[in-house]
Amino acid sequence: MSIKNKSGCGFIPVIGITAILAGSAGAYYYLQGELPFLPNQGMSPLEAVEVVPESAFASGYLSTNAQSWKNVSQYGTPDAQQKMQKNIEQWKTDSFSDKNINFEQDIQPWIDGVTFAFLAAPKTAKIDDNIKILVVVGINNKIKAAQFGKKLEQQPGMMSKEQKYQDIKIIETTQSNGDNFSWAVLGDRLILAEETDTIKYAIDTFKGNPSYAEKPGVKESFSDSLTLKNSFLQISIPNYGEMMTQVLANTPQDLPETTLKQLEKIESIFLGIGAEKEGLHLQVIANITPETLDDIPSSSAGKVLAEFPGSTLIFMNGKGIDKGWSKLLTEGSKDPDGEAFINEIRQGFSQMNLDADREVFGWLDGEFGLGIINLGRGGIANFGLGGMMLLETSDRSTGQQTLEKLNKLAQQNPSISLNQRNINNIEVTEWTVPQQGVIFSYSWLNNQNLMMSLGTSLETIKTQKEQQTLQNNPNFQSTTALLPNNNLGYFYVDINQVYTQFKAFSGSPVDPESQAIIESIQGLGMTVTFPNKTTSQLDLVLSIKSEK
Repeated sequence: MSIKNKSGCGFIPVIGITAILAGSAGAYYYLQGELPFLPNQGMSPLEAVEVVPESAFASGYLSTNAQSWKNVSQYGTPDAQQKMQKNIEQWKTDSFSDKNINFEQDIQPWIDGVTFAFLAAPKTAKIDDNIKILVVVGINNKIKAAQFGKKLEQQPGMMSKEQKYQDIKIIETTQSNGDNFSWAVLGDRLILAEETDTIKYAIDTFKGNPSYAEKPGVKESFSDSLTLKNSFLQISIPNYGEMMTQVLANTPQDLPETTLKQLEKIESIFLGIGAEKEGLHLQVIANITPETLDDIPSSSAGKVLAEFPGSTLIFMNGKGIDKGWSKLLTEGSKDPDGEAFINEIRQGFSQMNLDADREVFGWLDGEFGLGIINLGRGGIANFGLGGMMLLETSDRSTGQQTLEKLNKLAQQNPSISLNQRNINNIEVTEWTVPQQGVIFSYSWLNNQNLMMSLGTSLETIKTQKEQQTLQNNPNFQSTTALLPNNNLGYFYVDINQVYTQFKAFSGSPVDPESQAIIESIQGLGMTVTFPNKTTSQLDLVLSIKSEK
């Protein structure tokens, strides 16, 4: 899908104005040590879209409230903050130097939130190449807003003309480069669009035509969906399934039927980004059709966290691999592409003399954990890394049968020798290669839990764990502190350690500005939860050092 316009300039003028208004607000707040109080911060996202026509299929809201941005100004090491401030100052100079506009004097005193809405063609209500963008800016000081409007009209190379529509003045501007946009004031809102007709549609809505705010799901999503404390960006797509169906109808790519059916099950999506002391928190709420889930997926207990070392670089855990495979079989059998994919998996394991359904996936009915461990030295290809898996099952006999088949397969390679030894009263099987050492090992910790290592030995990993476990790692704790506990499992990346490894083994230099920013990021954590049978929630946290 693309967005076109007869002028060939697309929506660049409108996006440019939006960047000046919204982006500058964020830049201003980032640069302030003591943030100002903006009076009358009352324009909510829902109030803003009351003038957006019903044909809109998505909208976004960027807050200009100082409190929402307060924590952002604290992010980063001193070096990162210095470089970020330099970039922001340069951006402000590039944005305003040729416009004779000063954000602190001309914009900050009156701006009260920026909303952007994507509109389908009103006559067809279909999402195609003829998408319009409408920007709605809240006003908390009409005098200052009017002064800004006058200054905008007087920019060099800009011509303006007025017209009235339903007793409301519309300003049409044309710039010397051919770009144009129109704007009007509707009560406490400034609206901008590339085409005057889009402004007229908004005026019709302001005068009583159906609005985007009245569409099913919009009010609910803006009212109580997100649990973020300091949200500064919110995006709403109330009819996601319908929108994707129309978008895909206008694209040449053919998607599998099962994929299309999965998209149709998503009724709406609401997204928000919040700034917390710990870092940035992204939350995505998807409302799904009632028949999508037979039961709410059970949460992962997270017991495996205690078995992984604190030096784990990347970690993922969950529950019920067997159920995931069964679901894939059910959904995949409904179209040829899905069936072909399943057959490829089965054939791949059959070449190893393994039955994918029974000996690979069928016995994995409990918790699982996967991780890449920082060993310091040795490990996979002597990169100082090792892999670890912990699998819980109620069917140890089938699991043991699978391991024995893998052992026989390994014995066909003359360079691999199999050894068994006792480590702390636990029987461990190791695959060893000359000059490399242990490349794979496994042990049953008890009747339900199988522990495996890749590229290193279990003994090495256990030694690492004795120093510190993952769940006691301060970086893991701070990164996952904002994530829901009752989740399906964690996905975690220790950005600090990963970047250290990258610098040690990569021959590609990192520029100083990027390095300063990366070194400010501590970790990434993500979870998925199902609050109820019709709601799926994704949370992602990027933990950032705060040193201001």
